[in-house]
Amino acid sequence: MKSLFKRLLLSVLACSAGCDVFNIGDAEGTRGRGARAFDPYSSSASGAISLSLLYFNGCAILPTGEPVSAGSLDLPDYPATCEAMNRMGQQVPPSARFEVTPGVSYFIREFTAVDAVSDVHTDFKNQHAPSFWMRKESRFKDLDWSGVTVGRDEWTNDFDSTFQRETYYENAAWMRSLDDTFLIEVLDADGAVRTSITYSRRDFMGEGATTGRTRASWLVADLARPRFPGDPEVSLLPDGTEPTYKTMVKASFSGATNPFKTLTMPQLSGEGLIRVTWSLLPLKPFLFPIVFTPEAERPATCYRLDESGLATDEQVPCGFGLTQAVRVNRPANGSYFMPGDSVDFMVSLRDGDGNGLHPRNRMPSYNEYMGESSNGLAYFNEEMLLTYREASSSESGFKVVGPLQDLQVSRGSYALPYFSFPLFSEPHFYLPPGSNLLAGGGDAQPPTHYSVTLPPNAKAGTYAILLKGHRTFMGERLNRLDPFFFQVGQAQPTTYPGRVGNCQVCHNGVNSLSNVHHGMSVDHVEACKTCHIEEGYGYLPDIIHRIHNSSRKYNQNKGDCTMCHLTRESTLWPSLMSCNGCHVASHGTEYFDLRFEPMQNTPNGYGNCAESCHVTTPPAEHILPPR
Repeated sequence: MKSLFKRLLLSVLACSAGCDVFNIGDAEGTRGRGARAFDPYSSSASGAISLSLLYFNGCAILPTGEPVSAGSLDLPDYPATCEAMNRMGQQVPPSARFEVTPGVSYFIREFTAVDAVSDVHTDFKNQHAPSFWMRKESRFKDLDWSGVTVGRDEWTNDFDSTFQRETYYENAAWMRSLDDTFLIEVLDADGAVRTSITYSRRDFMGEGATTGRTRASWLVADLARPRFPGDPEVSLLPDGTEPTYKTMVKASFSGATNPFKTLTMPQLSGEGLIRVTWSLLPLKPFLFPIVFTPEAERPATCYRLDESGLATDEQVPCGFGLTQAVRVNRPANGSYFMPGDSVDFMVSLRDGDGNGLHPRNRMPSYNEYMGESSNGLAYFNEEMLLTYREASSSESGFKVVGPLQDLQVSRGSYALPYFSFPLFSEPHFYLPPGSNLLAGGGDAQPPTHYSVTLPPNAKAGTYAILLKGHRTFMGERLNRLDPFFFQVGQAQPTTYPGRVGNCQVCHNGVNSLSNVHHGMSVDHVEACKTCHIEEGYGYLPDIIHRIHNSSRKYNQNKGDCTMCHLTRESTLWPSLMSCNGCHVASHGTEYFDLRFEPMQNTPNGYGNCAESCHVTTPPAEHILPPR
């Protein structure tokens, strides 16, 4: 153990200043942050509130995808009509309002701008046409596209025998830039600049396509698998469904890492404007019309909680933030559930000030969410996922898994060695995808009470209810995932396998895992594998390698497995899917057919290559944990 720690320590001495390698005992690494200085989940106790700025095809949008109105502002460069993602891409006069709170300090947690067209570049053989549109016709045509090349050409299994192909255009000068800046200005209704701050691209942690960020790509969806490597013809699905084509340029930067860069909204009321000028597009600023809504004018739409933590009928104004709570019914023996029991629980979603975001027994409807009257609670939004390519933008729901000690990545089968409800990658959504399209579905209000029946052969140990939540409020946008534990078969707690970890070596302070993507503490990182079990939703061994291998922030030895793997066993289950995150087509086309086999068919690309080669002869360029 001492030798492992020594090797780990030596391997990370080159970390940036944000990595305090001499103190990794603090699970969430609050060094340099502190609750009042920089913590998106501290609500009014935080020194700054996260601000997300989203832009689509020339218009500012809310996280719901609804285009933002300019109101009475005189903005000649702001469109009179915008493309409405949630209404089949129709051009409509924008009507949503983007509210912020005067006097509150914000930090720019995310800036994302997208230009996209659908079903325009429909020649499956022509990779040049999408690139020409990006470089010569898109809203990003004035960026420096020199050096652009065709990069990854990926096939992904969407579901069973349905695939999509995405071609990435990479290495353009603007993508490689590190010194560009973003000037954020807040203007009053007369156009006078009232406050401003400048961010550098280096101030943001996330910008890669693997996490749904910056990309230039051409996507062809609803395909059957290719017949052979390099198949130039479109392979139609058996039912004859026509493929869909999407071409996109997305510039997206998220996860601000400087806790001292904040922007205090001026003490104004009425309308105003946030203007973002990207140094790489100095003549084309991005405009975000806003409405200054003082805290005293917020309507009383949240709910005061009683002593048990459940909503009363008394309504109060909402605050910032998002917290989640679960109340589990008491087991029959008063200590732990038995195999075959039903676990009944109640969900309570709250703002950071402890106010309920919904009544005790029901949540807001989908129509209330789209109409900005859900107190910020967000549901699954297919258009934000498919059109805006926003990974995990609003997948609110829960999953029940356990026991913790048996959690492991899927290995080529849905026959998992642990209990999972639901079985597949997706959580149990509060509102399932497409439910709003059913008769009356848009007005349906999901319950707060749920029941999950344990299998009769449930293993003993600690189980978890994983609650995944999303909220947007007054410019703030938060994602978080919280575990809540209960016992099955025994009172003695069990814990995670402990095969991977050390994330806090670099993910501390403002880089903490609690502050990025889903917002789940590093203490529970091994729970990630219970949702990311197949490629359509991001197979964990693939995406975690790809994120770090492609990141310019992760400047460590990419072949040093001891950075994250705590046991040798955890490194010795390589597969085509897990290795492709770093080694694109390392075996060429030798195992082409396996790559396109669904996970329920054996063998497939998730299977264990190690039994054939890599256990007896691990790759020499990899540094593995000792035996």
